Amino acid sequence: MNSISVGICQIKQGYDPEQNLSRALGMIDNAFSQGADIAVLPEMFFTPYEAASIRAGAHLAHTAVDALSRLSARAGKYIVAGSIPVYGDGTRYFNRSMVFDTKGDVIHQHDKTHLFDCTAPGGPKVRESEVIMPGNCCGSFDTPWGKASVLVCYDIRFTPLIQLIADQDVLLLFVPAAFSLATGTAHWEMLVRIRSIEIQGFVIGVQPAYNTQLKYVPYGHSMISSPWGDIICDAGRDEKVEVVSLDLTQAFKIRREFPLLAHRRKDLYMTSWRSKP
Repeated sequence: MNSISVGICQIKQGYDPEQNLSRALGMIDNAFSQGADIAVLPEMFFTPYEAASIRAGAHLAHTAVDALSRLSARAGKYIVAGSIPVYGDGTRYFNRSMVFDTKGDVIHQHDKTHLFDCTAPGGPKVRESEVIMPGNCCGSFDTPWGKASVLVCYDIRFTPLIQLIADQDVLLLFVPAAFSLATGTAHWEMLVRIRSIEIQGFVIGVQPAYNTQLKYVPYGHSMISSPWGDIICDAGRDEKVEVVSLDLTQAFKIRREFPLLAHRRKDLYMTSWRSKP
């Protein structure tokens, strides 16, 4: 298939996780009604990215998975379900993204690998490791449109993961995220664009809508970047469902005429995944 329609679901979160979940499901339905082949949610879509809210909303994880499975199966469409908190060691959670296929089956999952224990210039201070456990893998999955992969938020900053994804011939990279106002303003567009150039594919980065009623204020501006690094969608900062058609032949042409992978000096350097101990 030479084109795919992607539905960005940029939800404006509140502090009621049940309402957030209901709103997210409605936005996915909206995207499908507009012709989306695949709908994408942000990181921790049914809870603001705040430790207390994550803990308070974690009980909804199974309910969310069941609802998303039914919705994808009923519509016969794919869902990249942002991420949700999944119980880990009893006190912390995995920040897990799941991909549902047209039958409602989970065909891929990614646990956020890098944890944001940082204070950006302009704040806020975040200690993600207090509530989140890191994942330890990075993979890809097949779709009718080609190989796809998922990274969650902070993962997009780490070049070795991008190189591993490029080596897997990934055409569509989904990045559910929740950049803050400070980090989003500084780096979000830059990172989305450069990663699309590096994989010579499309990067679909989806964030929550801007909301000053939250302690952790999301940046918004969900974006899609082309294989040449052009921003072909910027959803702005308000809540929005936007369906964007992607011409996959752009990637095929650029990869043929600008063959980055073929020019990599594997005789001199390489990036590889270390085996578990």
